[in-house]
Amino acid sequence: MRGYLIRRSVQLVPVVLGISLVTFLIVRLAPGDPAALLVDTTLLSPAELARFRAELGLDAPWPMQFLAILKQLATGEIHSFRTGQPVLMMLAERLPITAVLIAGAIALSLLVGVPLGVLSARRPYSRLDDWLSVGALGGLSLPGFWLGLVLMWVFAGILRVLPATGTGPATRLDYTALDMIPYFVMPTVVLAAGLVPPIMRYTRSSMLEALAQDYVRTAWGKGLSESLVLYRHALRNALLPVVTVVGLLVPVLIGSTAVIESVFAMPGIGRLVVEAALNRDYPTIMTLNLLTAAAVLVSTLVVDVLYAVLDPRIELP
Repeated sequence: MRGYLIRRSVQLVPVVLGISLVTFLIVRLAPGDPAALLVDTTLLSPAELARFRAELGLDAPWPMQFLAILKQLATGEIHSFRTGQPVLMMLAERLPITAVLIAGAIALSLLVGVPLGVLSARRPYSRLDDWLSVGALGGLSLPGFWLGLVLMWVFAGILRVLPATGTGPATRLDYTALDMIPYFVMPTVVLAAGLVPPIMRYTRSSMLEALAQDYVRTAWGKGLSESLVLYRHALRNALLPVVTVVGLLVPVLIGSTAVIESVFAMPGIGRLVVEAALNRDYPTIMTLNLLTAAAVLVSTLVVDVLYAVLDPRIELP
């Protein structure tokens, strides 16, 4: 296991470098000048504009700019064009919010999607299975921003039981983590709503295959209870495809945070991505993209490790 983790970690280095190069080329080839978004260039003389661009490092050739950004990323000294703050400090301030949203959405989607998938597989092609399938298709069709606005209108506007936006009471500065929980309820539900349908469908299909195996028939023949057969014998082997789909949904979930955090005005990583893209903040975009790529790569590594944990017959190379 240790050797496998070391090899996979070493393999991630060229992948991250390639992603950083592609990201740099995309943001640099995009039309527009970031200097024009930061200052009114009509008020500067050509010499002042050239000096301002030199301060941002935009006057150097592209290869030199790329190497300079890589060096700044490696040393942690990369600064935002827009605010001048260290990007790592900005990430440290916003990362906990996004991490809580993603972790809460994954946990909630598993708690809801897996039992629904087991229930659907236990009674295949029944009326209950049909309704659950229709609900899953409906959940896949709902845009996250629309669902967020509807929940905001119902629970914050009509019922007034949940706050609409933000991460804490605006009238207080000394609020605690408990005070922040109501602000995370609706965003977490919206993010989880996009994960529940695929998790439920994959659990259903995997459970149908597992329930047809001989070891499950043997468990039924021993007179074991239904819950013991379903959750201890069948579900453990049926979880492998579910783990895979959760790993594949991590990039989608990270992308969804940009929309959800903007809808609910939450100062997280997703909202920072939108702000950096609108302002052509190259250093921030590069850092955020590498962070996202690293999160996706780590999630695939975790999925491989969980495969071996859930099924001892699988040996990691």
